[in-house]
Amino acid sequence: MKAIIDECGLGNKAYFKKFFDFLYKKYNISSKKEINLLFCSIDKIKELNKQYRRKKSPTDVLSFYGYDDNILGDIAICCEVASKKAKKLNMDEKEYILFLIAHGFLHLLGYNHDTMQDYETMVNLQKQLLREWS
Repeated sequence: MKAIIDECGLGNKAYFKKFFDFLYKKYNISSKKEINLLFCSIDKIKELNKQYRRKKSPTDVLSFYGYDDNILGDIAICCEVASKKAKKLNMDEKEYILFLIAHGFLHLLGYNHDTMQDYETMVNLQKQLLREWS
């Protein structure tokens, strides 16, 4: 883990860092591999989604692969979208953010959800990670 950039004022950086420590240990990732986490506004996530995925709508989480051997990648989470989805799913906001971090992390490890089966696999892994973390 290199940096947590909190543009939303969520706080809890130490809590999220501990979750990354858990993920690194679980997947046997070297602590030398860096991940940057950005908590951002809806405008920023829309900009990133348009620039990198050619989609004009906002999303809750985006992942970007690292560009060298020491960087696993970057994860961007939109606080506003995450908050709305957490309420819709009747989940605690902090728990849903962990769910999104797990989602982004799995993408950085090479998981995808191009098919419904892949999607279900990823969601089940995310849920399993949250259970193990609890």
